[in-house]
Amino acid sequence: MPEHLRALLSRWAASWTWVPRGRHLFVYDVLATAASILLAFAMRFDASNALAWMGPYLPIALLPLLVLPPVYIVMGLYRRVWRYASIDEMFALTAAVAVGYGTCFVIFVLVSVDGLAGSPGFPRSVWFIEALLSLASVGGGRFLLRAILEQRGSYPSGSNGSASPTIVYGAGETGATVARVAARDPAAGLAIVGFIDDDPRKRNVRLFGKRVYGDLDALAEAVRATDARQLLIAMPLASGAAVRRAFETGRALGLEVRTVPPARELLSGELRLESVRRVSVEDLLRREPVAIDDEAVAGYINGASVLVTGGGGSIGSELCRQILALGPRRLIVLDHHEEALWTIERELGEQSTGSQGVVFETLLADVRSAGAMDAAIAESRPDVVFHAAALKHVPIVEQFPAEGVLTNVLGTRNVLRACEREEVGRFVLISTDKAVDPVSAMGATKRMAEHLVVASARRTGRPYVAVRFGNVLGSSGSVVPTFQHQLGRGGPLTITHPDVTRYFMTIAEAVSLILEAASSANPGEIYVLDMGEPVRIVDLAHDLIRLSGLDPDQVPIVYTGLRAGERLHESLFYDHETTEQTIHPGVLRVRSPADEAAPTAVERLVDQLAQAAADREVRAVRALLRDAHRLGAPAEAAGLESVAGPER
Repeated sequence: MPEHLRALLSRWAASWTWVPRGRHLFVYDVLATAASILLAFAMRFDASNALAWMGPYLPIALLPLLVLPPVYIVMGLYRRVWRYASIDEMFALTAAVAVGYGTCFVIFVLVSVDGLAGSPGFPRSVWFIEALLSLASVGGGRFLLRAILEQRGSYPSGSNGSASPTIVYGAGETGATVARVAARDPAAGLAIVGFIDDDPRKRNVRLFGKRVYGDLDALAEAVRATDARQLLIAMPLASGAAVRRAFETGRALGLEVRTVPPARELLSGELRLESVRRVSVEDLLRREPVAIDDEAVAGYINGASVLVTGGGGSIGSELCRQILALGPRRLIVLDHHEEALWTIERELGEQSTGSQGVVFETLLADVRSAGAMDAAIAESRPDVVFHAAALKHVPIVEQFPAEGVLTNVLGTRNVLRACEREEVGRFVLISTDKAVDPVSAMGATKRMAEHLVVASARRTGRPYVAVRFGNVLGSSGSVVPTFQHQLGRGGPLTITHPDVTRYFMTIAEAVSLILEAASSANPGEIYVLDMGEPVRIVDLAHDLIRLSGLDPDQVPIVYTGLRAGERLHESLFYDHETTEQTIHPGVLRVRSPADEAAPTAVERLVDQLAQAAADREVRAVRALLRDAHRLGAPAEAAGLESVAGPER
């Protein structure tokens, strides 16, 4: 036999080979089929001596014993892991039984034509009865096996030293999944001993054999009854207020409190116990989930070429992750920081390999270089550009305002000019709430960037827009990592002022809303994300202290005073701006007289800023930034005291 034919037959045989571990099931299936045949005749003829009734029809009666086992092998029933049997396995089993008995019936019809032995007068109803009995016996045996194995895999409180007796908060779909997965995998270290749920209809019912004790107020009773040491919040759609109440209640009872991720993080729709984690400050600040219009977002991303500047940063990298999931034709990540670029390339390069048809590229370039931006846009020819590259740290830009101008203002103009030249269809600026009535150099540079976007949109008539929002939790240099570092050193925590507040949003939520806002086709719009209510920084500090297992009075807080360029409270709008609700929940449209600034006035001021920044004339830079603050809105207050501060 030719070698290639032998290899082909070998691969074919291997694909149909039933796994040796299925040999016991194979024997069981043969016995179950034989029993089904006998019982079907007994039921059909209502006789205790079924064998006597089978005698005349024996060749046809035994046909399922010859047909069903090969059908089960071919349809892969012995290659499945029945310990984890689910609806998919039930469908496969039903299909195999149906195909098997369908084949038997076809053979019966064919042999009946020739009047072969056993076929004349054979009662057709027996096939139907046999099929139901076979499905019940073959399927029932497998699911009984699963139940036995799961029971052996689960264990009561205290029977496994590595398992923590756990009460699950949430007896819904997620809670049931947690219990099921925990029972299958003892190595996960979860021994589910009970449930609590806010639905009064579930009180005292049982889920996987464990009692639902009631709502959160019944947690103390549940702990006394079960000796639980851990509370697991299994409600991915829970608000921050609900998570906070559960955390505080559990902590007061001496429980370790853990949670499943919020729904936004469960992108795959699957829950793995590895994703169960300790409660974080992001969980305490969760907001009610906003329904994202996936169709609107995918409408301009799917199949498009997308470029993200600053793609190695906190916002930029999350933009890349979510964009990649929407199926672009090409994703280009641009950053001037080689380590950040290498990190995102290592992460998303592997991910894009599994995304059919997505071309993933990285570009090492600086938005400050007009030539580099011209080349990058001309070579990549993107359909959509997200401009996230910026200097964002207020104290740093306050100290070096010329650098802020070169990156945030000149960099934005360089990217916009390249986009205009190559007729890029859509441009999105990532802006900030600090651009509103700015008292810092960083805020003033971002306000100037907004003016540039509006001016460019007016020239081109294309949907070039800006999206403005507040602080994001977990970004580099934000207050949360700073507090965590200080807690790791034993304190104290440093806060500028007891009354200081900030708007907060998770990075994932902010990026989702950015993508949705960018689906607008209106040129020159400024959008603001609905940030909810501002958060007192001292309250945030207390939350982090509690999450670390300490009491707030155990960790000192030192108030250092507001730094140059900082203020007590941020705002998302100017006083003279008005807002309109868009069709997208969580996204507002801003209307402002400042948007009417003439493009020529904007370009003139940018030229002056560029010259002053290139010459490192700090005093001139600050004065010009004050003019940028007033641009297009003469009624605005002078403000910007820090930008007009002392020259360095």
